[in-house]
Amino acid sequence: MKLLFDAVYYNNFDNKQIEYGVKFGNNTIVFIKVGFNGSIYGYNNKYLEIANKLNEIYGYTVIVSSNPSTRKNPLDVGFEIINKVVSYQNIKEYNVYYVGYSNGAMIGSRWGYLYNKIKKMLLINSPIMFNWPYQKEGLLKSKAEDILIVYSEYDQSIEFIELIKKIINNKIKLKIIPNTDHMFTNMKDKFISCIINYLK
Repeated sequence: MKLLFDAVYYNNFDNKQIEYGVKFGNNTIVFIKVGFNGSIYGYNNKYLEIANKLNEIYGYTVIVSSNPSTRKNPLDVGFEIINKVVSYQNIKEYNVYYVGYSNGAMIGSRWGYLYNKIKKMLLINSPIMFNWPYQKEGLLKSKAEDILIVYSEYDQSIEFIELIKKIINNKIKLKIIPNTDHMFTNMKDKFISCIINYLK
């Protein structure tokens, strides 16, 4: 069976078009922000596969957002799409689980605290070397109940991992995935299982 999104939405932000692939489901909304300039499908359709699995296994509504280059916060317009999706499904109350990869993780670290609906955050291979003070501030201000920061063993940011360790607490946790690089090269299944298992 060919994997497809149920719907694709678009909006404009900072003179760029952002695309959102949607799988309709229940009132837990998984919002996935992909890496820098990434598409809603990802290499070898990995994000489409993740969206379908989360929907099939847990019944979640899944929204995958593309990530065109911008220096501004793109999550306000992301939440406009979330609100459209929940309204279309006649969902009154909902929570958001945020998943970000690379630049998408940095966006979540920096600006996720602004959104009370975000209850969980999974942040994979955020580049610590860029805007760390802002990422740190955002993580410490976050209203999410659980934050898991994940790094590949051979990610470039691993040399700065002590900065992350300094902010670990009951809410913010750190996980290192061995034998993987930033892109999870030839490790697609490991990347997918990291997301599926955390969002139980």
